[in-house]
Amino acid sequence: MKKGFLTFLSTLAMLLFVSGCALNTPQQASDERHAPSMELVEKTLVVYGEGVAPQNTISPAQAMALAKRAAIADGYRQLGEKLYGTKLSATETIKDAALKDSRIVSHVNGLIKDASITDATFKDGLYSVRMELSMSGRRWHELFAY
Repeated sequence: MKKGFLTFLSTLAMLLFVSGCALNTPQQASDERHAPSMELVEKTLVVYGEGVAPQNTISPAQAMALAKRAAIADGYRQLGEKLYGTKLSATETIKDAALKDSRIVSHVNGLIKDASITDATFKDGLYSVRMELSMSGRRWHELFAY
């Protein structure tokens, strides 16, 4: 009886050992070592915002400051469109079989944090900014996995 019981235990132990090793195949182990961790993958969005200096300013400095604010606002709008999408409303008016009026209104609603301006230029009344928004892969999936 003892010999049969010991044989049963050793067979069971061997079976558990072999099945445990089979769960993690060499290919899976290799993939796990070479696959980047979700936390290490960083996503970066890049946009270029532009703003035009208004004509009715009292000084060139004011024109540049207003163009800069417009360029930054345009950059944030573009980041919001990329992250959250754009809601569009459109209307058209047709009279006498011809298009009289066409209006398209776009709306973006979102929260942009930690965007940075990496480059800025002002030339011929046009202010341009390059903006970047970086976040970890884990944070990206927390916000946008749907």
